[in-house]
Amino acid sequence: MKTKSSPSKKALKFVFYGAAAVVGVILAFTTVKNKGERLRDGGKRLLKKTMIMVKANKDKLNKRQKKELSLFEKEQRITNEMIRSVIPNVTERTIRRDLSLLEEKGYIRKIGKTKGSYYELC
Repeated sequence: MKTKSSPSKKALKFVFYGAAAVVGVILAFTTVKNKGERLRDGGKRLLKKTMIMVKANKDKLNKRQKKELSLFEKEQRITNEMIRSVIPNVTERTIRRDLSLLEEKGYIRKIGKTKGSYYELC
């Protein structure tokens, strides 16, 4: 006699993250509608940021890395100094590693190579 097998963890994760993405999109559109922003400008940016945060949860970024990503809600360009002012108890080396990881995973891109470099959302 065959018994029903429980759904695999992979399937449950897929359903959970899919549902989270749908909820994120709905929240983004609701916010856009409520704030009266146009989808051409602020709405697209808001939707993009919402999807980035959903992906950040899926990629298991730590709190510091999520906080670094959340800085892009207020500013389009972020520098290392801006991050250090918001997260003061973290070394410059750690911030550089976090930014490299975020760049590697496709969240942000680095513009420039020297002291004048900054980061933007992809």
